[in-house]
Amino acid sequence: RVNQMPALTWHRLKMNWADVVIPAASGVPAPASISFDVPEGVGLGWFERTIESDDHHEEGDVALVGLFDKVLEQIGNRGEWEDGIGAEGSGWMHAQSTRRLFVRVPDDMVVEQPIVVRVNAEDGAAAVASIGIVAGARSRVKLHVSVDGARNGVGVAGSSIRVIAADGARVEIDSVQTLAGDFKHLDNIGAFLDDDARLTISQTVLGAAESYTGVAVDLAGNASDCKVDTRYLGHGSRVIDFNYVMRQRGRNSTCELAANGVLMDTSAKTLRGTIDLVHGCSGSVGNEQETVLLVSEGVKNKTIPIILCDEDDVQGAHGATIGHVNPEQLHYLRSRGLSTELSEALFATAAFDYAANRAFDQGVREAIWRTGRHALGAAYDPQREGEE
Repeated sequence: RVNQMPALTWHRLKMNWADVVIPAASGVPAPASISFDVPEGVGLGWFERTIESDDHHEEGDVALVGLFDKVLEQIGNRGEWEDGIGAEGSGWMHAQSTRRLFVRVPDDMVVEQPIVVRVNAEDGAAAVASIGIVAGARSRVKLHVSVDGARNGVGVAGSSIRVIAADGARVEIDSVQTLAGDFKHLDNIGAFLDDDARLTISQTVLGAAESYTGVAVDLAGNASDCKVDTRYLGHGSRVIDFNYVMRQRGRNSTCELAANGVLMDTSAKTLRGTIDLVHGCSGSVGNEQETVLLVSEGVKNKTIPIILCDEDDVQGAHGATIGHVNPEQLHYLRSRGLSTELSEALFATAAFDYAANRAFDQGVREAIWRTGRHALGAAYDPQREGEE
């Protein structure tokens, strides 16, 4: 069970959570399926889980968990850690993680180059990266994550990220998922923000047969801030599932959730967005917005924006814009010689082009182009020279 939202609704809507069936053949892939590129000067440690040494990673796990608890205690947090994908899902991901990385950025350090994590799916295996980041006071750090699988296969791939941002820290996370075929994608983020800390999350979901993304952020500090920008494309019979939980505890905290997506063919998407304005967070502002373009008649879309409020002096807003392609636009395109299929493909092409233009490196851009060609066939022909 993953992505359970905090405030349940009618069970008949089948939106309260998602059930994921893990392939029985999900074994442990080679450690080389996950790579870390950490800039020099950043304190780090990583731990591998291999078939030959099942318990080799346990010492690292104890140190990682202990250090997280210690840091949380130092900055005044006594609550339980919350993961966006949920305790059951994050527990499975942690137990199955192929490689684990812990990074601690010292106070006042500005890390110019990003930390890059690449997860490459393997048929019949679960390739999962577990990442922990503690950003010291007033530090700056960026994390780029690529989850890719060029060849078709049955398995699981993804990343589980935990972030602690101390006073005045700035953390940026940019993730792109371009899995092929029948792979399942799991993406978990849990974060704690202290006073004046900033967290920016950019997510792009383009592939996989099933994709489950969960984000939980504890805005415990005064004037803490979190911004989430999610882009997704559903094509074929793919299933996409999102869960966002923003706990605004600090005074004058702000959060913004923005999701933009295109659904085509017979794809299905569920998005749960919860902003929790906790008692004591006076002056806080929360806003969530989603825009969904339904290209085909066979798609299924479920959106449930939620605001929980236990404070008076706050502002909360949510909304969703969901609609089909304007019939007049389709008629205009058909009158210029484009079939309905090609006209609909134009909107999906725009999603791939946007993702490719903002890809953080050429390898990710190539993966986006490959995914576009697989999804749209001859209808997708990126202008490589222009994009390069």
